[in-house]
This record gives sequence, C-alpha cells and structure tokens, in this order.
Amino acid sequence: MIQSSSKALGITPPFEAYSGDGPYTFVSYAHADKVIVFDAMRQLFDRGANMWYDEGIKPAGEWVEEIAHAIKASSLFLVFISPRSVDSRYVRSEVGYALSENKEVLTVYVEETTLPAGLSLCLQQFQSVFLEDETWREKALETIFEKMDTPVSFSTEIVDNGEEVVDHGKILWNLWEKSRDRQLARRPIPTVKKPKKTARKPKVSTRKDPEIAPPRVSGATRHPFATDVVVSKEKNSIHRAGDLYKDPNVGEFSWIPVGEISIKVPYSEETKLVRVKNGFWMARFLVTQDLYTKVMGNNPSFYDSSISENPENFPVNNVSWLDAVSFCKALTILSKSEGKLPDKYEFRLPTEVEWEYSCRAGSRSDYYFGDHAHELQEHGWFRGNSQKRLHPVGLKKPNPWRLYDMYGNVREWVGNSFVNTLLNDSEQDEFRISRGGAYMKCASECQSSSRSTNSLNHRFRNLGFRPVLAQVSV
Repeated sequence: MIQSSSKALGITPPFEAYSGDGPYTFVSYAHADKVIVFDAMRQLFDRGANMWYDEGIKPAGEWVEEIAHAIKASSLFLVFISPRSVDSRYVRSEVGYALSENKEVLTVYVEETTLPAGLSLCLQQFQSVFLEDETWREKALETIFEKMDTPVSFSTEIVDNGEEVVDHGKILWNLWEKSRDRQLARRPIPTVKKPKKTARKPKVSTRKDPEIAPPRVSGATRHPFATDVVVSKEKNSIHRAGDLYKDPNVGEFSWIPVGEISIKVPYSEETKLVRVKNGFWMARFLVTQDLYTKVMGNNPSFYDSSISENPENFPVNNVSWLDAVSFCKALTILSKSEGKLPDKYEFRLPTEVEWEYSCRAGSRSDYYFGDHAHELQEHGWFRGNSQKRLHPVGLKKPNPWRLYDMYGNVREWVGNSFVNTLLNDSEQDEFRISRGGAYMKCASECQSSSRSTNSLNHRFRNLGFRPVLAQVSV
C-alpha cells in the first residue's frame, strides 16, 4: 500500500509497474526501505525481469482490490524482508494473500531479520537470498525467469574491459513467444447476462419427498442457503461419522463422512445439489489462544480485563481471514517437519459447504437440535447467556458429530464460499464468509444457516476459526 508519495520524499520510482499480458513478479516491501529496495528492483529490471509494485496506487482503506488482483495474476511473489516489512500490516497482508493463493515466494533479506514463528514456518519452504551476498542478483533472476517459463541458460560475451556480461536478447524473445502463445490459447472469460426483471411468481414446490419440508424462505433471496442434507453410507470407509482422531498439535478431530447438501441459488428459483465427495476430519474445538500462540508466536486476541480466567483455553479472536489461512499453512509445515502429519494430508479452512454440512450433521432444522431457539442455551454462547463476553471452548453440548461451539462464541472463517461452489469458480473478491454466529448475536443469528461477510483483512473480537484435516486435492 502507498503510505506516502515517493516523489514527495524525493525518491524517484525506478520504473513503471509492469502492465503487459505476460508473466510478472509481484514485489512487496516496506516503504521505509524504498531507497534500498528501489535500487535492488532496478538491478533486476535491467536484467529483464517484469515486476509489478504498488507505486502510484491511491490508498483505499485496508485493502486495495488492484493489489489483490495483481498478486493473484502474478507468476512469483517477491518480498523484501526487513524489521520494517515484518512490522508492516500491509506487507503481512500481501504475504498472507500470496500464501492463500498458493504462490511461490522468493524472500530477499534487506538485512538480518527475526521473523515471527508463523511467518518463519510459512516462508522456510521457499528460496531466500540476502542482499549482502554478491551473487544475490543471479540467484533471484534464476527463480524469476524460471517462473516466467524462461530457460535459465544465460549466453555470455566478453567485452573489451574483460568483464562478463549477460545477453538477454534470446531469452526475452523466447519469453515473448511463450507469452503470446499462452494468450492465444487462453479461454475467453464467459460473460454473465443479467436476467431481465420480471414480476415475481408464487413459488410452487416440486419436492416429492413428503418428509422434507420446503424452504421457509420463498421467492428471491440475497444469500444462498441449504434446503436439504443427506449423509451417505460409505461402503469402503473404516470411519463412521463423529469418529475421533487425535492430532499431537491440535487435539481432537471428528470424522465427517461423504454426503450431499442442496443449496438455494440467490435470486433464482433454482436449487443445486452439491456433493461432499471426500470425507475429512474437522477440529472438534475452535482454535484456542494457546494453540495459536504456539504455532504463530503471537496472540492477536482482544484482551477483556473483566475475564478472570486464564485466556489460554479461550478461542483465538481478532484474526483476519488471511491470519487463519496463514495459521493453517504454518501448522501444516510444522506438523510435516515433525513427522506428525498423515501422508498427503493438510490443514486448511473448511469450505462453506463443508462447514454447514458438518454443523447440520444430517439435520434439516434451524439448529442441529431442532427448531426451538430456547434449547440454544445448552449448545452455544449467544446474547442471551454470554454476559457479553467470550467463554472457554467446549463448555456447551456438541452436535451429533461431536463438534463444539458451532453456534455462538466466535464466528468462524471459512474458505471458498457457497457462491464459489455453485458457480464452480475459484475467483474471489476481497470479501470472505464467516459462519455460526457469535456471543453478541441473538439466537436467530446463531443458526446452522447464519453467515456474515467481511473483508479478508477484517479483524474483530468475535471472529475466530477451526481447521479441517483433509487430503490434499490433486
């Protein structure tokens, strides 16, 4: 993000940010390091690297959509590491978004810097170079050109003064040809025509199963919602719904079997059937402040001086969607390095379909225990019983699959939304979904269908999450 104009500070941007159609490297840095970083970027740019950076973008709140798009479309994410960049919430957000998009990261250390535990875990799998190393340019360019699909076979020639220089002519022409071929082969993005406004017709249910009640909401709706849930019997599975798995780092998980969930498409009369094709393990408890601190090295949670209990077993809160994604990736790397992660498994956020399917545990009612809100007292912390504060995890009754605090306490960040699933589309804007209600929500806002929307950078005292342990998708 631009915090101040480089020109106003007398610092001239080294070049214009890349705006072509070919592959490029996204550059993240702290603006306090501009003098050093701009010089380093100029050296890479002069050797033929395409680079996009945020010089010239106008500030717009916590997150600029253009930056998110630039990271998503980049072929490589390069971050200049220094004590200033580690402390910058803008750089941390950019790194978090790059990790959430599974971008390969190249870290260039401006100076020796101690990384927070979670960030260190996430970045240790990627290549690092140090500016004090005389060969840093060659090492960085090798990674950059590799991600640009350019063969790293530098042709050289000797000039009169005896110095060896690199000739990038052939390399850049090859890059241009490959980029052009990719653009010609790219599928056109389909356009969605807005439906013409027509008079709303009364809804006529076509459901044949008399035991399944029709949806309570008629006509168009602003949000997708589930209308039916079916849990399948797994013939070859050794696990049953709710079976226990104990992870050495996280603790208890419940087995979530395969099944189906029917979802009402927003602003239409259509209902789509979504299949949960693969079973997975979901954490029985919300991520606690103790667990988050052990993995990430810090505790961002809101401090409530009125709470006398030890906060370690309280749910971690005040975390953004990017924080939750970074935690899951760091936890995966930590467990793998310790030899505690099952083969071909990873920790991640549940998708919205997985969350509601797991919460309902086969139920079709407003709550997994029925339609009567007065029973919520026994299952979750909400406005009616929370005393306007958080509570330790696991004190209320679990759902039939042994999942605790699915209603109330803190809202839970999820991964891909219903809309991504219904449209079979991985594209997302800066907004993300949280589920389950919270301790300051009324009972009607703590149902199986309750959902909220916030920026992926949004943090608040009633926002937390729980991970799932699932097979890595091929």
